[in-house]
Amino acid sequence: MNHPLNHPDDRSITTTMNTTTGQHTDDARHTPAGPPVIREPRHVPLAHVIRAGVIEGVHHGSAVVLAADGRVAFQAGDIDAAFYPRSAIKPVQAVALLRAGLPLDGALLSLTAASHSGQDTHLAGALSILEQAGLTEDELRNTPDLPYGAAMREAWLRADRKPTR
Repeated sequence: MNHPLNHPDDRSITTTMNTTTGQHTDDARHTPAGPPVIREPRHVPLAHVIRAGVIEGVHHGSAVVLAADGRVAFQAGDIDAAFYPRSAIKPVQAVALLRAGLPLDGALLSLTAASHSGQDTHLAGALSILEQAGLTEDELRNTPDLPYGAAMREAWLRADRKPTR
């Protein structure tokens, strides 16, 4: 866990505890060998949830808009912070599939940019996409898992179905 110190250059100075070794250091540049430590980003309020004229919630984050030439046209928050894009990157991956020439119809294109729960229709679509790309499930790198929903997961287990990628 990183906590910024009150320092003029707090982008490089943090207090860090390596959760593997339990060692503390005051400077991320001198962290003992082990898993990399990512500093805590300095997000800003990006959106307010307002109900009956009262701010009910605040969504923090960072955002950047690039001009066509690559320069920063607008920024809010810590645009240099490392992050895990997770599902936010799925639309970009969908565009890459189309640019690579994969002929995806509306349902399959939607699936490439969506999160799914492992239902049979989702799996059939994912297998169809893999087949069109000349790939198999074994070539995926994600961890095999059971369907997300409890009822579907229990049905899989009763049917002696194995986790899929």
